Amino acid sequence: MLFSRWIGRLLTPILLLISSRKARVKARSEDFDFYVFSMSYQPEFCYRHRSHNYEGCEHPRDAWRDSPTIHGLWPQYSNGTWPASCSDELFDETVLYGLGVERFEHLWPNVEKSWGEPGFENFWEHEWTKHGTCSGLEQEKYFKTALDHVPNPPTIVRENYGGHVPKSDLIAAYGGLHMAIIVCESKNFLSEIRICLSKNADASAGERIECPESLLVEENCGDEITIPKFYSDDSVWALVE
Repeated sequence: MLFSRWIGRLLTPILLLISSRKARVKARSEDFDFYVFSMSYQPEFCYRHRSHNYEGCEHPRDAWRDSPTIHGLWPQYSNGTWPASCSDELFDETVLYGLGVERFEHLWPNVEKSWGEPGFENFWEHEWTKHGTCSGLEQEKYFKTALDHVPNPPTIVRENYGGHVPKSDLIAAYGGLHMAIIVCESKNFLSEIRICLSKNADASAGERIECPESLLVEENCGDEITIPKFYSDDSVWALVE
């Protein structure tokens, strides 16, 4: 599968589609309408960055094959824009240790770095600086909120690892129309799944809600979606390299 995919991508036009997400805007903390909870499928991320030989891509956890992991918890406006970098509060990496290294490794991994390696905290620092500072939440509560809102993963990804699924089945498994947004690489390879969460009175994340039309336009997959494998799982990759 990877060999044909490699060839196919060589033939893909170099120009990429510009993201439909509109420009970010400066705003004060808590000034937003709801949360986008974005989850990345690590096999696809690793394929796109295969030349870097990231540790997590070379030796992935089984859980990362079974379902997408947290990308981030993003304050969002209903009109399709979002606030960003709302304060200068510095990231506190001790929050990661306080909430548990294992939880992050399992649910919100940084596959680019091993835990404790210089720069390993950069991923979560970016998420805090760009998105967390706009939530109005303290850092510990922001990260804990994201960890606590990981949906119970359906079996569809695990059961079709390395195979194909109808887009309609994947959407249904994650709650149905308007409840999940599927984002693909090259309109075919599962890259991200995004869901929407309500905003509570204290600015924390609440229950799942339907995503507005302004966000649904981000869905870019064809009718059939490939569930990619980690390139390190596929012996064909060695022949391609």
